[in-house]
Amino acid sequence: MTFSISGLAILALACIGNAELWVIFINRHHAQRYRHDELLRVRRFHDVGILCFPPFILAYAGLGEQGLLYGGHISDQSAAIQGILLITILGVVPLIGSSLRWNFRSSPVQLVATDSEHIDCLALAGSDEEKRQQVIGEADSVFASFPRNQIYQLESNRKQLRLSQRSGKASPDADRGKKRLKVAHFTDVHFVGTPGPEFHRIVIQQLSDMKPDLFVFTGDLLDEARLLPAAVDMFQKLAEVAPGYFILGNHDWNLQPDEIRNAIAATGWVDVSERAEEVEFDGVRVLLAGTEAPWMGVNPAVSPPSGEDLRLLLSHAPDQRDYAVANDFDLMLCGHNHGGQVVLPIIGPVYTPSIYGVQYAGGMFEHKGLVMHVSRGVGAKDLLRWNCRPEITLLEVEI
Repeated sequence: MTFSISGLAILALACIGNAELWVIFINRHHAQRYRHDELLRVRRFHDVGILCFPPFILAYAGLGEQGLLYGGHISDQSAAIQGILLITILGVVPLIGSSLRWNFRSSPVQLVATDSEHIDCLALAGSDEEKRQQVIGEADSVFASFPRNQIYQLESNRKQLRLSQRSGKASPDADRGKKRLKVAHFTDVHFVGTPGPEFHRIVIQQLSDMKPDLFVFTGDLLDEARLLPAAVDMFQKLAEVAPGYFILGNHDWNLQPDEIRNAIAATGWVDVSERAEEVEFDGVRVLLAGTEAPWMGVNPAVSPPSGEDLRLLLSHAPDQRDYAVANDFDLMLCGHNHGGQVVLPIIGPVYTPSIYGVQYAGGMFEHKGLVMHVSRGVGAKDLLRWNCRPEITLLEVEI
């Protein structure tokens, strides 16, 4: 029997498409209101579905006299196998679509300038083993030396936004562009013991050096309840620099969200979950609202534009996009997706727990006038970041 390259290609496409279909399912499922243990059970089905499919399709469609690897055709296979091959090969189509979107994505016109600084926290520790361990934290040092692992390489960003004003705001045309607001956005710290306290000290220092008008935090603070004191210390130090506003995320929901919420609020930070309030910073009137949906509460009821300069929404996930558009928000700050955490060459990010899949893995986006900043986050519960540094961002908003 002669080996068939085309048959091998068909089987390979089926395996790739099968994996993509499982990824699509997992991404959408993990965007829903499920507890961590239930997500893990479903994830095991995903693992089995991806790992067992190649030997299954090889045994039933690849080998034997009519096997695709030895000159057989799809029409020679049973109706069930033909259906499986057709469905899984079609799974390659959304993979191609998401990869093209990733590689040809463009920044929104509202983003007029950006600047980044990369801080290698392990390099700062130098040869001091004790200090290096304070950066690494509780994980074995193998994670620090894993090839191209970036969990200790903090990216500090400054992004300048020029937002067009919606009708109904107070400022006359002549004043537009004269008001500016500096917002320091960070999210998804995921205190889990790794990275360690020295890494978080650097994060605090970098955020403080931004000298913003306000800090905002958009959820997923803890993965280990015992580390709440370290989180409180971070928020206390930042409260000494500028006022802070926060919401929580799904990982906080899986712990004791009321305890976390009360501890952070006690530092002076303002909890805006499920509500909106009008605040003013150096003459800039802001309607600031927060949502932790779908995990906790509901999207807040907000009034129509009535003279404020900026309508700002804090949302743990970018999935509240349509709510933000419907309620005339100018800017939505969120996280949750970690930038994909592992970003593959050409393909881009693969896993993002969002109803939009990898479309809003991380970065700046625009949708129907809404500008979205989806931060890659600070932490890494899964101790690997590849082509996806942790980040903090100062947004300099010109209104």
